[in-house]
Amino acid sequence: MEIEALKRKWEVNSITFKDRRKLHSIHSQSYAPAVLNQSNEIDWNKYYDTIEMALSIAFTNPESAVEGLTDAEIDMLGQAIIQNYLVIEKKANGGVV
Repeated sequence: MEIEALKRKWEVNSITFKDRRKLHSIHSQSYAPAVLNQSNEIDWNKYYDTIEMALSIAFTNPESAVEGLTDAEIDMLGQAIIQNYLVIEKKANGGVV
């Protein structure tokens, strides 16, 4: 599977149904405080757990795959992987489909 992020193409592993459900669960938990409290509050620990899980699924050796990237770039790559795996699309109003 190929995705585009950071102005280049990345070859990433496909995701299984089981891993997609786990990833979705952790991703949802990171935004649960915002939904429940109607705020902008994010559970940052869950958010970073989601990025780490996505990178671990996407690459056989995540450490070597992201070698040379800054932490911010790794986060952007992880977010792009999550969006592709979970098929998250942006709405015109900024929400998600």
